[in-house]
Amino acid sequence: MLCPLCNSLKGVGQLHDVRPIRSASRKFQHKDIPWLKFLQSSKTCYCCNILKEGVEGCLQQHQIQLDRVIQVSLYFLYPSWKDEINDCDKVISCELSDGSHFAIEFFTLEDDWYPCPNGWDYIPISKRTTADTGTEEAFQKARSWLKDCDDEYHGCVVPEGEDPEELQSYCAASRHRQALGLSAKWPTRLVNVGRHDGKIKLVEGNNQTLKYLCLSHCWGGQQIITTTRSTLTDRMQEIRIEELSKTFAEAVGITRCFEIDYIWIDSLCIIQDDQADWELESAQMASIYHDAYFTIAATKSSNGDGGLFASTPDFEVSGTTPAGEDYYLIFRKRIEHNLSVDNTVAQFPLMARAWVYQERMLSSRVLHFGYHELFFECSNDAYCECGNIGFLGYTDNIPLPNPKTMYSSALESYSLTSNGVRSNRAWVESARYYIARVWRSLIMFYTGLHLTVADDRLAALGGVARKFAEKRESPYLAGLFKDSLLDDLLWISFNCKQPRLPQWRAPSWSWASIETHINYEDGLVYYDDDTYTETRDERVEFASVEHCTCTPASVDDFGRVKSASLRITSQILPVILLLRPDLDRQQRPNYCVFINDSDVAPRIWPDYDLSQDGPYQVLPGATVYCLRMIRHVEDKVDKSLVLRALESETGKLFERIGVLHLDPRTTQIDGLEPDARDKFGMALDNAKVETVDMI
Repeated sequence: MLCPLCNSLKGVGQLHDVRPIRSASRKFQHKDIPWLKFLQSSKTCYCCNILKEGVEGCLQQHQIQLDRVIQVSLYFLYPSWKDEINDCDKVISCELSDGSHFAIEFFTLEDDWYPCPNGWDYIPISKRTTADTGTEEAFQKARSWLKDCDDEYHGCVVPEGEDPEELQSYCAASRHRQALGLSAKWPTRLVNVGRHDGKIKLVEGNNQTLKYLCLSHCWGGQQIITTTRSTLTDRMQEIRIEELSKTFAEAVGITRCFEIDYIWIDSLCIIQDDQADWELESAQMASIYHDAYFTIAATKSSNGDGGLFASTPDFEVSGTTPAGEDYYLIFRKRIEHNLSVDNTVAQFPLMARAWVYQERMLSSRVLHFGYHELFFECSNDAYCECGNIGFLGYTDNIPLPNPKTMYSSALESYSLTSNGVRSNRAWVESARYYIARVWRSLIMFYTGLHLTVADDRLAALGGVARKFAEKRESPYLAGLFKDSLLDDLLWISFNCKQPRLPQWRAPSWSWASIETHINYEDGLVYYDDDTYTETRDERVEFASVEHCTCTPASVDDFGRVKSASLRITSQILPVILLLRPDLDRQQRPNYCVFINDSDVAPRIWPDYDLSQDGPYQVLPGATVYCLRMIRHVEDKVDKSLVLRALESETGKLFERIGVLHLDPRTTQIDGLEPDARDKFGMALDNAKVETVDMI
């Protein structure tokens, strides 16, 4: 008889309230089992007893008292991708008395010495991590990853019919380092780690070409060591190890361990109270991180006290079943690989920072020091100690969107159009769309991250923008590109509860003008080499850009903006702004627009809180304008920008306040009858063509 709690470690069974998940017959879950009930079951079910041993051992390793456990949930799942089962996940989630959850995974190893009974359902096979990420064993793994990446043909994929001699698509980082003879031009300043004499000090680059590392870290709320105009001379003489934060000191140790003499650390290598020096160095950020041999990332730490290293214990449970079969299982705290915005603050605090996002993109290789293991990213691939990086957790095994891989792939695909390898027109056009689409996807990720200084919204992505501009050879316009401007203008803010900043930072038509997370409908929600499309949907373009300009606020053309304007010609329809009394499902204000003497009122998506007092307030009843942009042919979605008019000494100007999607698929959401929607579409068709200036 199967155990009603754990199903005797078999596939799904129709027992009590336990039901299969979705349609996969082997999936099994049993949620919210009271801890005392689980303990009681372990006395009669040997499988529950094995799980209990593993849970208790793992919790004790992490100093969690057993009396804090309220209940447990069992997940025996078979993630699939493209209708194929890829692997198995066995997870036990413990709910603790403070409401938090502690997830434990169990697995075996790929060796005959680690048996599993035939009577059990499939047990996942994984790899053990090193006991501590600061050990020589861990560094040896990192060296092996670097060695693989240094291989000339790392990541090489030669499409059918292509000449491999012409299309050596090995890792861009390896190509770059090979061309430079494993060296790079120095930044203005570097930290000499004192590998030979033990003396740490700041040194000037003087255009030398030697190998160095970079450090990516969170500053945190506490003051860390910095270089200022008054301390620069002292820093050039010596920096005592006692002055360094734990993260800095451990980064110095790693640099020495990898037999490299220099490391670039922003707080030490940039003069923090010198605005001119900051602007000059931030403008060079792209080359500083890109030219480093690799970047050390303090991924697990929210401040300098967190350090780099972490212990990563696991707990072994072995024995013999009542039927005489041997078993060997390993239990450990579940290793999280999901680097999405929603998950970063708790698991990967470094990855939640906007400046760090750029550092990650620009670095040829990044060695991450996480809570549970080392993991490594290069331009082509990602590795981790347990071998499971790249997919979601114990839900569906869908490839995660890896912004770094997408970034490198986009730049590489565009390079192929420039060197003659891909010369046909269709490839060139698809590559142009693909690189533009990746840029918009990167913006979606980036705008969900945290910035300490709001004015850094553009500067913190300036290095990545510079790299894209070099490939695209297109003017960069406050976060948008001229060669894809119609698409780039169609961003949407789904958080209209925040006001627009009172101080001007960017033009209203740029996503940089608001603080909230923005979305593009053609953004890549997941990324897989076999499934992404480079073909843009057929559409009708109504708008044409007559003129667009941006004036930078400093020497960096990709940083802060002083002024900007956009002249665009299209059909423009005057409408009345309406605020419905009800909120939407996300508790957001429900704004609509309607035409005079008509009951047609489709919903719009405001860019910000229109009700806030101040210069950007737009009250219900005000006249606003729908500037028609494009219509998708297949789904017949008509997209417009929503503008408000401003009076100035030079005449009428317009400011963006939102977007309108006239979508026949969302009739019920907007509360419109199909014929009413058609009426609004006819009004747009008959709208007068005008040329307007947007600021």
